[in-house]
Amino acid sequence: MKKRAQGAWITLNASYYCAPICHPLKLVDDASLLLEGARGITQSLADLLSQDVDINPDDLAKALWAASVLMEMGQSSAEVAYARIRKMRQAIGKAGDAP
Repeated sequence: MKKRAQGAWITLNASYYCAPICHPLKLVDDASLLLEGARGITQSLADLLSQDVDINPDDLAKALWAASVLMEMGQSSAEVAYARIRKMRQAIGKAGDAP
């Protein structure tokens, strides 16, 4: 995978960014969905590889790449959510300090 552009959620052939209006908890939900999808792919591959079945190496590589992309997307979603929650907490703290 390519190195992510500054502030990008993920970079494939292009860089993608989270919408600034997206609530952090929705990003956490998305992270959970993406990581669950990656877990499902890897679990299915593990089950398949434990059987005595001929597997096309190109298809296996593509499936592993897809799981890797889903994991990166989930991690990125969680990172953006954490940054937004931290920013919200700081704003609340500053508002509480005002007279």
